[in-house]
Amino acid sequence: MMRQAGFATVLTLALLTFGPAARAWARPFRVAQIPNGLVVGCAACHVDPAGGGPRNVFGQQIGTRFLSEPGPFGNVVWGPELAAMDADGDGSTNGEELGDPDGSWKGGDPAPGDPTAVTKPQDADSYPPSVPTAVAQSTWAQVKGLVKELLDR
Repeated sequence: MMRQAGFATVLTLALLTFGPAARAWARPFRVAQIPNGLVVGCAACHVDPAGGGPRNVFGQQIGTRFLSEPGPFGNVVWGPELAAMDADGDGSTNGEELGDPDGSWKGGDPAPGDPTAVTKPQDADSYPPSVPTAVAQSTWAQVKGLVKELLDR
């Protein structure tokens, strides 16, 4: 009986000690290692917006190829290659979605671009609005006016 009580005590102490440690493995420091990371938070890389647990497609991309070292202590290596990828397949690159299309942002710099225009590189239903070309922005009346102006010269 004494052995069972001792085992229960050890098990309880182990759970109290190491149970919270699972959450301690979260890497909130990585949020500041992607452009506008504070806008998207832990949801940039994790299925659970609070962080921890399974990673989404963008988080898997980072975890597979873009950490300075594998495991919990690696830092995100943000640059042109990761920025040019399209994790969620929505037609917008990771960099376009995070406000740094060319991947030139460096950690510690102010967040690039307009934080209100940031979209989620892990969500195919979230993408930046398309920027219309000059032709798309012009109306037929404007085109006719330009042609008339050229002809009147």
